[in-house]
Amino acid sequence: MAQPRNRVLPLVSAALCCFIIGAFYMWSVFNAPLMAEHGWSAQEVSLAYSIYTFTLGMSTLAGGWLQRVVSSRVLLTAGGMGFALAWILTSFATSLPMLYICFGVLGGFCDGVVYNVSMSVATKWYPDKKGLANGICIGCAGLAPLLFAPLGNALIEAFDTSACFRICGVGFALAFIVATRFAVAPPEGWAPSGWTQSEESSQRASRDFTAKDMLKTPIFYMLWAAFVMAATSGLMMTGHAATIGQQLAGLSSSDAAVTVGLLAVASFAGRLGLGALSDKLGRFTMLGASLAVTCVVMLVFFSSAHSFVSFSVVLFLVGVCFGGVMTVMPSICGDMFGLKNFGFNYAVLFSGYTVASFVGPSLAATVVTATGSYDLAFTVAGALAAFGLVFLAVAVILSKRMRAS
Repeated sequence: MAQPRNRVLPLVSAALCCFIIGAFYMWSVFNAPLMAEHGWSAQEVSLAYSIYTFTLGMSTLAGGWLQRVVSSRVLLTAGGMGFALAWILTSFATSLPMLYICFGVLGGFCDGVVYNVSMSVATKWYPDKKGLANGICIGCAGLAPLLFAPLGNALIEAFDTSACFRICGVGFALAFIVATRFAVAPPEGWAPSGWTQSEESSQRASRDFTAKDMLKTPIFYMLWAAFVMAATSGLMMTGHAATIGQQLAGLSSSDAAVTVGLLAVASFAGRLGLGALSDKLGRFTMLGASLAVTCVVMLVFFSSAHSFVSFSVVLFLVGVCFGGVMTVMPSICGDMFGLKNFGFNYAVLFSGYTVASFVGPSLAATVVTATGSYDLAFTVAGALAAFGLVFLAVAVILSKRMRAS
């Protein structure tokens, strides 16, 4: 396919692909209906979500590796069709193994491939504005539940869960045909017209590490550890937002649902806003600010948020910071290890989020089961953010040594 004349088109394509796979975040809409229709327990249904998340994290490695031999557009089209097929096949799932395989394994795998390739396309077209490009793509994924959650709920009420899965699957397939139209990576070595790299940026861009080389650097492990700490802290809260609001602030179910929507908006604002700011103020600066604010909010303000307004404010701050972490991390990866092998390199770094996706929600649930409240969970989340700051500080020192050498 010929290269698009305007680099905005590949970014739009990548962002649309991310928006479509963001439909995964409406999974909670299906929990109660699946339990009622099939007699499955909450734990059995939620396991499909966990399998999906784990497979997503692992499949980003496949997406990164496949970009070496297959074009971005082909990968996104194939991943998108597989994602749509997963939803259609899930509509026929009458047993838990079938649910886990169709939705958890197939859906999660294709989601991970689409996510990784979309991020790679956006980053390579915007080496001068990696934070903004990543923020737009990741922000679209985070904003998707605002559309898909009420749509999915309406389809379930009008028909049933099976029909909803099928309708969504067909819709996703058609959407991916349109979204992948301009999803192509630029030629190797391409740079935007008139862009002159700064001295620091030039030094970074010349260091195109392979994943093997990256794993030999101490800074990778510091960044990975900071990612685990930051993501675990954020997921402990975002994964239980509605329940925390009902217990801590006495919110009604409808008010709690509003805060979940607010959290999606906050995450989008953080992904887009902090990503763009990182282009101006620096990646480590914005990541450090996100961790510091999260630490203070968790340790000082969360436990005293006993009204709808106060709870919404602290939750919004956590959402903004969590969104910022998710945007700045891929940009740091591109800065530190180059863009040539970005797809696979970031997939390796993203394994930190995969670990956090299991540890965060389960850790919060364990704390609540053991103590009967979320108070200790706030302290743990704040401590994790503080540890993340320590790892980040070491990473900053190591990055300066890398540039000096």
